[in-house]
Amino acid sequence: MKRWILPLLLVISLGVNIGFLLHRAWPKILPGRSAGSGPSRSGWHASPMKRHLGLNARQVRQMESDRQQVLAQIRPLQDELRLKRRQLFILLKEGEVPQAEMDSALSDISRLQAAIEKIFIVHSLKMRGHFSPAQMHKFEGYLERGLCPNLGAEAACPPGAAAAVPGCGNADEGKKAISKR
Repeated sequence: MKRWILPLLLVISLGVNIGFLLHRAWPKILPGRSAGSGPSRSGWHASPMKRHLGLNARQVRQMESDRQQVLAQIRPLQDELRLKRRQLFILLKEGEVPQAEMDSALSDISRLQAAIEKIFIVHSLKMRGHFSPAQMHKFEGYLERGLCPNLGAEAACPPGAAAAVPGCGNADEGKKAISKR
C-alpha cells in the first residue's frame, strides 16, 4: 500500500508545479492574453494611460468605442498594406526589379501608410474632446514622446520654460502658426 502513495504524491506534485509554471508563463507565451481569457486586454480600459490620466468610466467607454471604430476603419487599409508589402517582397525575390515597378510599389505602400497615419491623427484630435485641461496636458506629453521621441518631450521643453530652453521656442511658434490656420 505504501508503494503506490509515493508515486501518486509525486505525480500530483508534478501536476501542481506544471500548472503553476504555465499559469505564470502563459502571458509571456501569448502576450496580450491571460490564461483562460477571451479577448486581449488592450485599449483604454486596460491602458496604463487610464490610470495616469485619471480617466473616469464615461471617458473610457467613449474613448474605447472610438478606438474600436478606428480599428475597424483601418483594418482594410492594413490588409491592403500587408498585401502590397508582400507583392514588393515577391518582386524583390525575382532578382532584377524594373525601377518603374519598384517606384509604383513603394508609392502604393507610402500612400497606404499615409492614409493610416492620417486616420490615427484625426482620431487623436477627436480624443482631445474627451479630456479635461489637465488630462489634455498629460496626453499631449504622451503624443509628443510618441511622435518625436528624440525631443525628450517635457524634459526638453518643460511647460512655461519654452523661451529659456534652446529649441523650445520653435515648438511654441509652430503651435501658434498651426492655431492661426
